[in-house]
Amino acid sequence: MNSAQTWPPGYSAELREDPRVGHCHDRYGLSALAIYATLSFGFVGRSVAGVLSSSYIGRTNDPTVYMWLLSWWPYAIAHRLNPLITYAVWAPGGFNLAWTTSMPLAALVAAPLTRALGPVVAYNILCILAPAIAAWSGFLLCRRITANYIAAIVGGYVFGFSAYMLAETRGHLPLILVFPVPLAVLLVLNRLDGRISTSRFSFLLGAALIAAFLCWAELYATMTLFGAIALGLRLFYGEAALRERIGHLLIPVMTAYAISLIVVLPYLYFFFQRGYPRSPINSPHAYSADLLNLLFPTAINALGDVGFVEKMTHRFAGNSMEAGAYFGLPVAAITFWLVWERWREPMTRLLVTFLVIVCVLMFGPRLHVNGNELFGMPWKIALHLPLLRHALPLRFSLYAFLSLAVIVSMWLSAPRPAGLKLAAIALLALFLCPNLQSGFWNRDNDTPEFFTRGDYRRYLNPGESVVILPYGISGSSMLWQAAAGFYFRMAGGWTSITPREFEGWPIVGAMLTRTYIPHVTQQLRAFMAAHNVRTILVTDREFPLWEPMLSPLDSSPIRIGGVAIYRASSPDMSAYRSLSALGMEQRSNLARFSALLLAARDYVAQNGKLAELTPMRAQRLGLLPPHWVTDPDIRTNNGLYLGPWGANEVAVGIVGSYQGLQPVIGKYHAAAVQIFFPFPKRLIEPPHGDTFMRLLVMAFDRNGLTQAAHTAESLD
Repeated sequence: MNSAQTWPPGYSAELREDPRVGHCHDRYGLSALAIYATLSFGFVGRSVAGVLSSSYIGRTNDPTVYMWLLSWWPYAIAHRLNPLITYAVWAPGGFNLAWTTSMPLAALVAAPLTRALGPVVAYNILCILAPAIAAWSGFLLCRRITANYIAAIVGGYVFGFSAYMLAETRGHLPLILVFPVPLAVLLVLNRLDGRISTSRFSFLLGAALIAAFLCWAELYATMTLFGAIALGLRLFYGEAALRERIGHLLIPVMTAYAISLIVVLPYLYFFFQRGYPRSPINSPHAYSADLLNLLFPTAINALGDVGFVEKMTHRFAGNSMEAGAYFGLPVAAITFWLVWERWREPMTRLLVTFLVIVCVLMFGPRLHVNGNELFGMPWKIALHLPLLRHALPLRFSLYAFLSLAVIVSMWLSAPRPAGLKLAAIALLALFLCPNLQSGFWNRDNDTPEFFTRGDYRRYLNPGESVVILPYGISGSSMLWQAAAGFYFRMAGGWTSITPREFEGWPIVGAMLTRTYIPHVTQQLRAFMAAHNVRTILVTDREFPLWEPMLSPLDSSPIRIGGVAIYRASSPDMSAYRSLSALGMEQRSNLARFSALLLAARDYVAQNGKLAELTPMRAQRLGLLPPHWVTDPDIRTNNGLYLGPWGANEVAVGIVGSYQGLQPVIGKYHAAAVQIFFPFPKRLIEPPHGDTFMRLLVMAFDRNGLTQAAHTAESLD
């Protein structure tokens, strides 16, 4: 397709003759950027207007991790530290930041802003700018294809303010830094039409790939996958001359990839270091698009608050920050209209086929319909491929929205009655409108004064390792450490991945889930001794929950600046230095399993209904200690399992490592009628593969339960 073929009717003569029409810095491009920035501020930014430092865009604690990263990269470089290896968190072992979404490009670009105004303000500004810049890059691509300003404006909006972008804006800044994707497509089109030289194309595409990698490494991988699919479809649908031009494009594209890989080689070196996570961090099954989400929005869109829609979308898998596959009826109608009207055109065939492929892949390993998991889908194959198996299929909707943006702009650029176009734009605005409640987009910055006014300098030593409660992702300790300028280290943190060494300590799971475990203070002492920690900081809000655990450490904590400071004496710690994580896990597993057995025995003795038995039910009846359970499921978030099994049997289970569960298996396997490990496969021999944390379930009939309970009572 030559450049003349990309100029449909409806574009003004002034713009047709303007040699700058393809440039991003002409008055049309700049006006589009201004429009998108205004919309982004109106939709999202106004929620933090006037409170840029005391509130931030997002509804979970995830944004505090990215605020930490915005501070870490400039700090590490200024102090001549390796920015990819940090000992500030998960001390003393530290963490390889190449294994998480560390967004170095955003951190370095925003460094002056972070230094001047702080990480919270920098984060808020980036969250406001990211959708606008994504929409603008989509606008440039749509204008290149349609040569129609209004159509391109709408197309850019469909991409930049899509359900994907809105959902991820509430907590995942790196995932909305997607501007390289449309720009890469734009470069390919310009090279195919001969608008830029081969060398310039390779250099600019390499720069776009580098930007994608340094914003979000997964974006680099998925750009490669879907870019290859798009080029393959272009070859399939294109004429001989176009296929020849695409063939000539392969070497420049490979050159661009070579440039990008050379630049990011240090990052890749650390990425593949020993300890690299081999299994997906999050489940692709849980983070796959629901078929009904294509037409029914979640609460991120205004229509998602409608009663019956809200009830339906609560069944979707994943969470509200990932349910971003909503296309809407007007977009679907325009797509079908374009298919009916222009299916013979290669561009239409390419876009629609590409859209169908993306949709099939974003449904994940198994199709989900209204929260129900059905039959297998093609993405099951990708679960066995390196790198791609870590990708979450729901995020592929990004590429679907780029295709839809071009489809909508093509439909609007065709000769049609002005009234029809206005009606279509109005319906698009209505169905794609974001949630207009200001409070929906932000939450308060809960950093205690202890960190903001410098109290930590009086009570902590530089570089001292501490434990902060709330712990890890259950709180905002990452932000608090950044606010303190990395003055102290944490034997904890949150980096998407919990290091295996920390995950093995039972107290870590207890602190993350805000629950208690047997002998909780002793478990804490052993953990502190192993990680050179003497000081624990507890916020005033968390103080009532943790005070019973911490008072044996220090009966007179210091209360200042919104925190309580507990210090353990060195003699108290010395007795625990020889204890290992595995030993403490074995003690905890045996004690918790035994307590569940006794609770089940007593529940049955009280003629409780087996169908209603859960850990929460047992706790409410006083059969389990308080603070052991916080959720009502049979399988709790802190690794307990208690409920009916079959008609008259009871299932008891806990999550642990295979080695950590050996004492449980040894004590109780003889009384059980069935043993499953990992659930629901029958335990015959040690399981293969990654068996670090799995669910062990034992089923007992009434006689077996009585026998096992006698064994539990005999244990100290």
